[in-house]
Amino acid sequence: MKVVVVCFANTCRSPVAEALLAESVMSDPTVVITSKGLAGGDGSTPPALNDVLSVRGLSLNSPSGERLGPESDDADLLLFMERSLLREAVVARPTLWPRSFTFREFARRAQLNPPSRETESFSQWIDVLHASRSRDELLGDDPRDDVNDPGLWGDGPAFEAMVDELVVLSSKVAPFLIGWSTSA
Repeated sequence: MKVVVVCFANTCRSPVAEALLAESVMSDPTVVITSKGLAGGDGSTPPALNDVLSVRGLSLNSPSGERLGPESDDADLLLFMERSLLREAVVARPTLWPRSFTFREFARRAQLNPPSRETESFSQWIDVLHASRSRDELLGDDPRDDVNDPGLWGDGPAFEAMVDELVVLSSKVAPFLIGWSTSA
């Protein structure tokens, strides 16, 4: 299974979420987590974020700054850090819509509608989660869907809060990514 975590530049939120999810799903070698950015970035992790990661013993897996491109079209799931990024991506590539959720939205929907791994495949379960959605839900902003972005010039406390939030979200999402049969 291929999961892509997406933020704006792929220098802060998505690489951290990728590292946390990858660590959480290590027991299942069939799950591959990567991160990308809609715009891509300069590839530099902000110094304040590096300090926070170092204290927590975390390191980033993918090169920062990589841009979301057509190679992600085969992803089984795309998790966006905010609604506006999801909206922009699915307008540009409508085929991504059924497999694209904000990180927070996926956590909510998965907890409300847990999978039946014995009777459905991951893609069938994603179809179930997607079935009750409307494109109108992408309009406007909603803090329930967005992971706060400290930006490249964020300070230590802002990055601490971001990492704390991503730790919680990753712990909610990771169990839904592991344990799927590859033959289903």
